[in-house]
Amino acid sequence: MLVLAAVALLLTPGCLVRHETHIQPSQLPAPARDASLTDLVNQLNALSQSVHTLTSTVDLEPTAGSVYSGVIKEYHDVRGFILIESPAMIRVLGQAPVLRTDIFDMVSNGDEFRLYIPPLQKFVVGKTAFRRPAKNSLENLRPQHILEAFLIPGLDASHEKCFLEEAQENGHRYYVVDIVELAAGDELRLERKAWFDRADLQLARMQFYEPEGLYVEDARYSTYQDFQGITYPSHIEVVRPIEDYRLAITIQKATFNQPIAAEKFVLTQPPGTQLVDLAAKAPQEQPSGQ
Repeated sequence: MLVLAAVALLLTPGCLVRHETHIQPSQLPAPARDASLTDLVNQLNALSQSVHTLTSTVDLEPTAGSVYSGVIKEYHDVRGFILIESPAMIRVLGQAPVLRTDIFDMVSNGDEFRLYIPPLQKFVVGKTAFRRPAKNSLENLRPQHILEAFLIPGLDASHEKCFLEEAQENGHRYYVVDIVELAAGDELRLERKAWFDRADLQLARMQFYEPEGLYVEDARYSTYQDFQGITYPSHIEVVRPIEDYRLAITIQKATFNQPIAAEKFVLTQPPGTQLVDLAAKAPQEQPSGQ
């Protein structure tokens, strides 16, 4: 009798449901849209080719440290200005909250970068490809990292191939275009992964890799807006796992494809500052002009 009573109780409507949640229609995920690999590559190339120059006012929110380093320090309300000229020129100026004094100024021409840190009176120079993580993660910030995220690379059919896969993350479905390089000896090397949200087929993420599969950068794109006819994400998050920092960038104002004077990309060492040459074995004190 006890067994029959238990079975009857379990079969009673409502006994198996403790709480019922009603999801509003506005909270339901959008239906997944379909696209072919050709469609996605064409969209990626169009986005890549749409930006030649950029002059922008942005809000920057850098975060240094991770769960691996054991320290996380966030900096809020940093106003920034970003100038970009394809394919390799960039200048980024960051200002402190309230007083809006400069806290960093950096430029890169693709081969070399220069970084001026007024609060520390340091002037750092080095090759773009140079990597030697500093104790302070934010000192690892490089203009080229931002440039790579902003100038979204398309597919170069002369030496790159791609294939399509599907993925799901946090309840969202994605198309992922894997881009590989044809290396010597018919070897394939993973270069990038372009994620397209299937809800709207917009580029949502770009992962960058170096030879041997080294994962170097993760750029996430959201809140697309129309900037004088250019559809572009107004929120970009750059994550650099090796250098142990992330940078959230929100575009407040932007002008695309207007000429930028060449001197805007020139940064000279201010008098009396410490020159830190990353190519040297150790930092060296040199006044400007030497």
